[in-house]
Amino acid sequence: MINNIWILIGKKLNGEASPEELLELEQLLQQQDGADLYPINQLEELWKNNQQNAGDEKLLSKWDAFEAQLDVIEAQEAEEAAQVIAIKTKQKRARIIKLGSLLAAACLILGVFWFTRKETISSAKPNEVLAPKNGISKIQLPDGSHVWLNMGSKLTYANDFGSDERRVSLTGEAFFDVVKDPQHPFVVTTQTISIRVLGTKFNVRSYNNDKTSEAALVRGKIELTVLKNPEKKIILNPSEKLIVINNQDQQQKNGNASSPALDETPLIALSRIHQAKKDTLPSEALWLENKLAFDAEDFETIAQKMERRYNVNIVFENEEVKKLRFTGKFETEPINKALLYLQRTAPFRFKIDNTNQIIIY
Repeated sequence: MINNIWILIGKKLNGEASPEELLELEQLLQQQDGADLYPINQLEELWKNNQQNAGDEKLLSKWDAFEAQLDVIEAQEAEEAAQVIAIKTKQKRARIIKLGSLLAAACLILGVFWFTRKETISSAKPNEVLAPKNGISKIQLPDGSHVWLNMGSKLTYANDFGSDERRVSLTGEAFFDVVKDPQHPFVVTTQTISIRVLGTKFNVRSYNNDKTSEAALVRGKIELTVLKNPEKKIILNPSEKLIVINNQDQQQKNGNASSPALDETPLIALSRIHQAKKDTLPSEALWLENKLAFDAEDFETIAQKMERRYNVNIVFENEEVKKLRFTGKFETEPINKALLYLQRTAPFRFKIDNTNQIIIY
């Protein structure tokens, strides 16, 4: 019976005893006078501790083996890295020797290339940036200056930009944020004016079909030259703008056709830029925020801006209507609503046909 008890105890400790065998073990232990000689709970605790210690030892031995394996791998990697460094050092020495033998020939070739390139670079095709008809383009010039081009505008600059002076040519409208560089003046040339700056922010509008060109200074100082009167220099201070009449037809309409001097010199007007309290930019540069703004401008000039913004053709059947003046701002309004708003303040009529042509009368 004693042997049977130890067999049942062994099964219990190993977790192999069935419920019937556990019940039998409990009954046998109760029948023995020396039942206290079999402290089953203590035996079970000792067994568990021994099993846990054995498991811990196995885990530690596995970790030791893993660390040893890591040491072997690290040693192999260190040896491989040392070999790679040695190989690269040899290759680098070989390259230095090889490059040294080529430097003289390379310098000779570069010298010839530089002189021939310097002679031909001016004749290379210039860089052109064209803004889409219904959008705004932003570019960064090689000197770091930023330029925003309004709809349908074009900026041109040579490949040697910045080598002597920073010269660009503009057709249309652009806002310039010029990096200051006293050694390399920045020059903007349009069909009617030339602007010379060192570092500043300003807006220039000079479309081919517009009757006026305009330069508006936001910050800094610029020097303007009217191309038909180059000996005269005009200095603009912040918040000033210059307006130049582009063609002689407008002068003739104003009754100045009899003056030969006026035929040679465009009309010039110096005024202040306009900025509303709620706007972050003056009205002359609000197109940067995709807004159409005008300050006491005649209807003909506003119509030209609306043509570019809405991609339409506007025709006036009444010459007097062209002279109407408006002040306002459009943001998201379609062309028909914009005209209706203008119609509230002045007597004119309009009609829109299927070909995107608007007739104002």
